Amino acid sequence: MKAKLFILLAVLAPLGLFAQHTSPETLQGVWQQVQTAKNDGHIIRLPVWKVLQGDGSFCTFLIGDETGLSIITNQGRYEVESDSTFVEHVTGSITDPQLVGKSNRLYYELQGNDLMRVRYRVPGASRDGRETWVRVKLQVP
Repeated sequence: MKAKLFILLAVLAPLGLFAQHTSPETLQGVWQQVQTAKNDGHIIRLPVWKVLQGDGSFCTFLIGDETGLSIITNQGRYEVESDSTFVEHVTGSITDPQLVGKSNRLYYELQGNDLMRVRYRVPGASRDGRETWVRVKLQVP
């Protein structure tokens, strides 16, 4: 019996079935972009959100002014490739129209469940972009 278990584990282990990969569900939700203030290090919440849906669709939107006018800036589909990479396939963009029809690979690192650091290089760019996102959670009174 022990020999059969050993053989089973020896066969399954190389297939990665026991690897700890981020599931697509881990990234699902609403994320708000943040940055760290240079003077005192506090977190500044930017008026930019990314929605990663369970059906593989995504959009990024921002609130454009004091009236609350919101604008979808980018949209498309995404797929998780590994525990540190997902790809956005852009189908619409009002801020960067040359991205439409292109795919953008994002390298991410989750710190806990609610903080995500992202690095990417937009096709044609000379250097990487870096962003930090925090998960938006429903606050129940």
